[in-house]
Amino acid sequence: MLQHSASFPAWLQHDMEQVNALIRRQFDSEVVLIRQVVEFILHGDERVRPALVLAAARALNHTGDRHYALAAAVELIHVSLALHDGVTEASGGGADAHSDGALFGNAGNILLGDLLYTGAFRMIVDLNDMDVMRELSDATNVIAEGEVMYRAARTAPVRDAQPHLDIVSRRRAKLFEAGAQCMAILHRAAPEVCEAFARFGQHVGMAHALRTEAEDGVKYGIDDAGARAARELEAARAAIAALDAGAVAEPERLAVFM
Repeated sequence: MLQHSASFPAWLQHDMEQVNALIRRQFDSEVVLIRQVVEFILHGDERVRPALVLAAARALNHTGDRHYALAAAVELIHVSLALHDGVTEASGGGADAHSDGALFGNAGNILLGDLLYTGAFRMIVDLNDMDVMRELSDATNVIAEGEVMYRAARTAPVRDAQPHLDIVSRRRAKLFEAGAQCMAILHRAAPEVCEAFARFGQHVGMAHALRTEAEDGVKYGIDDAGARAARELEAARAAIAALDAGAVAEPERLAVFM
């Protein structure tokens, strides 16, 4: 089952601390507000996206420390987009269970979101892997498209479950998918392993969104979010199980998300 950061196993807590240290170094600044937003990131209730990257690295038996930068970049992209989303909500965009509004004021949210986003891609550039850069760049575009679709759907006279699930896949699951896939790419895994990790991440992301945004889903006719989430996690398990024996060194590391 999906877990919050407080209930992560010790090995994942350890890896997350390495990510925390990297983010602090990246944004070591005399500007008080920047330090505040960094602590906001590091003390979030859920940090499942970077944790998924770290678990994928363990599952693949990845060596070195590049996975910490990838996990940090994924989290920074997520928070930067959430800060921008908060401005939309605070400006009358409508209620969204995912957003807490403009926590730092509209201008603060926009500027800090931009800072985090550019910081994330500075880390990605340092990874020196064009495939990773392409996947994460494409993912942010897909997420932005999903946000536009979501805003339009909320004013539509008819609300339909299937289009909403497509929007959820874009807005919420895409970064899970890209993070897991990019970890496999960074590891130089075989193409079929990279694809399996992408599917795994996408299904985990869908399950997470269905569970955390169940109230929003009801508005679109999704009244069985728990059952749908369970099916998504079963599909996530199947994506990894379908790989040849030995393709993933320690697949049990992924169980923390199922």
